[in-house]
Amino acid sequence: MGLQLISADFLHEDGITYRIRRDTLEQDFTIDEKRDGDWLDCGLDQAVKDLNFAEFKRLGLLIKRIMDADQWIA
Repeated sequence: MGLQLISADFLHEDGITYRIRRDTLEQDFTIDEKRDGDWLDCGLDQAVKDLNFAEFKRLGLLIKRIMDADQWIA
């Protein structure tokens, strides 16, 4: 798919739709989830700040799955 700012929507088996995004190609990306039609940040930065390794790992693996499904090139 090439360099991009926002991935395609990814429906996870947990029933939640996720996407990864970044504001510019130079920025790191974050992960959002869709709630009631709005995209909300999943808290990747907060998980890092809180040293919440379990949540960081969960979100990291989810990001990889979205990248693989969307053929994202970082």
